[in-house]
Amino acid sequence: MQKNPQNNSLNHPQDYKQQVNHLAHLVEQAKTVCVFTGAGASTESGIPDYRSRFGIWTKMEEEGKDPQYFAHYKRLVEDPAEFFGRRIGNGPGPKPNLGHYALAQIEGAGKDIRIVTQNVDGLHQEAGHRSVVELHGSHHRWYCMDCDRPYKFQELRYDHQHVPRCYICNGVVRPDVVYFGENIDPKIVAQAERAVAAADLLLIVGTTLATGRAKRLARSFTGGPVVVINCDEISLRPIKVDLFIQAGFAQVMQDLKTHLDHT
Repeated sequence: MQKNPQNNSLNHPQDYKQQVNHLAHLVEQAKTVCVFTGAGASTESGIPDYRSRFGIWTKMEEEGKDPQYFAHYKRLVEDPAEFFGRRIGNGPGPKPNLGHYALAQIEGAGKDIRIVTQNVDGLHQEAGHRSVVELHGSHHRWYCMDCDRPYKFQELRYDHQHVPRCYICNGVVRPDVVYFGENIDPKIVAQAERAVAAADLLLIVGTTLATGRAKRLARSFTGGPVVVINCDEISLRPIKVDLFIQAGFAQVMQDLKTHLDHT
């Protein structure tokens, strides 16, 4: 039986400095690092997460509301005014946090880092990463649901109900993201699978891997050690975790970069 990551004292030194040293050693030894990020990587940029103790979905469920109803494709189609009127985060705005920048700088120094993210905020790219697979799309890309005309967020025009409308056909313009009731593009899944398969170190950051697709991708990794970085204690059974660091993304990445800079 596999142990919870936080309880395996042999593989997970309890001292934070030792943990970062261990992580730095793993990164130095790895040829290719795949970093699988979730909402917890962006909370320090001011974007709420979903599944933590205080996450958006968690709070909704505590209030007896169903997150899948409020962020479902069917609701977007049937009642776009209600959908856009209540939806959190209509477009870009937050900036990368120090964790995004530190990780991108590690890549810029010569480490092969492949990002697979569940986030739709585009912060990895803005920080400077070259290889980013966005499993759930991006709020930076929008398109008309009727004529497929692409739009940038800055180009959007809204009707009197605050629904984004196409300049040409007046169709509803939506973000290029995957909502409940929709499937991830198979081409994107294939890109993510290649990024995971190419790595010999997997970092799972700020995610509980709640979605089936995310968990299957992580389970498919067989290339080497698995490291989890998350503020809350989590169990990713049956995924074997070699190092668990219970801390924020920004802190760990900055400390990792500092360690690597001095080795």
